Amino acid sequence: MTTNTFNPDDFWQKRLTKVEGLEGVGYAKLGKPFNIWGYKVRKQAFYNIISAINYNFKEAEVLDIGSGTGFYIAIWNALNAKKVIGLDITEVAVENLKTKFPEHEFIQTDIGDEIGKLKSTLGNKDFISAMDVLFHIVDDQRFDRAVHNIASLLKPGGYFVYSDNFLNGETIRTTHQVSRSKKYLMDLFDKAGFEVVAHKPFMILSNYPIDSKNKLLHAYWFLLENTTALIKPLGHLFGAMLYPIEKILLKKMKDSPSSEIILLRKK
Repeated sequence: MTTNTFNPDDFWQKRLTKVEGLEGVGYAKLGKPFNIWGYKVRKQAFYNIISAINYNFKEAEVLDIGSGTGFYIAIWNALNAKKVIGLDITEVAVENLKTKFPEHEFIQTDIGDEIGKLKSTLGNKDFISAMDVLFHIVDDQRFDRAVHNIASLLKPGGYFVYSDNFLNGETIRTTHQVSRSKKYLMDLFDKAGFEVVAHKPFMILSNYPIDSKNKLLHAYWFLLENTTALIKPLGHLFGAMLYPIEKILLKKMKDSPSSEIILLRKK
């Protein structure tokens, strides 16, 4: 089903122009304080899954999709990646990223498009990351094309780091996000020529429990979300309390009631 008039270019251009920083690319309702801690959780999960392989990142050429504020660009820098290129669909993000990371190249494009000539510029990467991005492609045809485009831009044996909700149940659609079923995603990855290296929780208690029917968990999130939205400085307190718990759960749990992160290798 692809009958949706959502225009991601306009949506993100307006949002990132209006709301800067992690609040703009994260859970905007919860404000900057909580999002700062939420991204600390994401960072920990990213390092957890990257540690599944022993890789010399000093030789790695990386493509980051949906770079936004550059949060994951900074992580690739910390890993000493040899070369990083970032893609984003919005002009405002690309211009800000060029200023923030002048040592890297940034291109305004949509990975769901026919990428054509860009393949010669972007192809043969060792790593591609797309974090909390592709579920905003609400058109299934464009989503499938995005995954196949990513596969075409990787070297054989290259890695794709990706986060999504991986629902155990049926796909859930909203205006600007589609949380697809785990089966749909795994079948698509297989068709695109990927194999799973590692699959872990991305966020557990710091994000909406979309993949759970547990009433207590939903009640907890309702209270946290609405209290933090009403009194945003409390986000610092809640985030600081949750972060050490999240670090433990990220290592111990195999499945998440919220988002998950996967490391795929191109066959």
